[in-house]
Amino acid sequence: MEVAVGSELGIWQKQQSDAHVAECIAPNVTFLGVADGFGFAARGTSTAMLALGTVRDYLRRRQRLGALGARSVSQGSMRALLLSALDHANARLFAQSGSHEDFVGSGTSLTAVLVVGHHAFIGHVGDARAYLLRVGHVESLTVDDAMFADAAVTSMKGSVPAKPRTRSLLWRSLGTQTKLEASIAQVELIAGDQLLLCTDGIHRCVDADELGEAMQQSPTATDAVSLLLSTVRARGNVDNATLIVGRDLLVPTLPSAGRDRLTEIKLRALIALLMLATALVSFGIYVLRFAPVDRAGILTTDR
Repeated sequence: MEVAVGSELGIWQKQQSDAHVAECIAPNVTFLGVADGFGFAARGTSTAMLALGTVRDYLRRRQRLGALGARSVSQGSMRALLLSALDHANARLFAQSGSHEDFVGSGTSLTAVLVVGHHAFIGHVGDARAYLLRVGHVESLTVDDAMFADAAVTSMKGSVPAKPRTRSLLWRSLGTQTKLEASIAQVELIAGDQLLLCTDGIHRCVDADELGEAMQQSPTATDAVSLLLSTVRARGNVDNATLIVGRDLLVPTLPSAGRDRLTEIKLRALIALLMLATALVSFGIYVLRFAPVDRAGILTTDR
C-alpha cells in the first residue's frame, strides 16, 4: 500500500491542533487516522494526538491478543473492534481533560480507517472526513457531526482564492461526553480505489470534486498531498490542514515491526558473513607468513 501524509499550520495558527497516524499494525491490516482537536489533556498533551495514539495503542494490544488473527477476522468483529477502540479513547480523553456535565475541557474530531484485506472499516466522530475515489468518482464515506457543515464553497476553481466555509459547530466529538456514539461504516474495496482522510482545514477550502481530480491527476500519493496542500495554502486557509492519501489498497502490507525484524535478520547474516570472511583472510595471512615451506613449495609441519 502506498500512503502519503501532509500537514501544515493555517494562517495565524501558532500551534498544531491536528494529528495523524498511518501504520500497518498486522499483516495486511493498516490503520489510518486524522484528528482535529481543541484544548489540551493532562500534561499539556495535544487532544488530537492523545486520541489517535490511544486508538492505535488499543488496536496494537488487541492485535497481540489475537484479535486480528486470520481465524478471528470477520466484518462484524472488525466493526466491533474499531468501535471499542473509539470508546476507549473517548473515556480516557474525557477523564484526563477534566470535563464534566457542565464543562467541556477539550475534545476532538476523529476519523479512522482500518483497512483489512479487501475491506475498509471507517470510524467517525466530528467533522474530519474520509473520501473514496473509485473509477473517477469521489464519494464521502462520512457525514459531519456539525451544524452548517454543508455550507457552499464559492469560487473553488477560479483564480481568486476561495472564501472558506463558515466554521461549523460540532454537536458530537470525542472526549466531550461520558458515552460516545461513533459512526461505523464499511466498504468493500476493489482494484484502483484510493482513500483520502482530511481535517476540516482541507475540506473547508477544497471541494470533493477537486479532491478527486488531485488524486487522479497525481502520479503518486505524495504528489496528490503536495498539490492539495498547495491549493489550500493559496486560498488563505486559516485553520490547520492535515490529510492522508492511500493507494494500492489491496497490496499486502507488512507491519513495521516485521520489517524491522526482517532487516535485523539480514543485517546479522551480513555481519556473520563479514566476520567469517575476515577470519578466513586472517588465517590465510597467518599460514603464508608463519608456516614453514620446503624447497618444493609444499607446506611442512614439525614432527
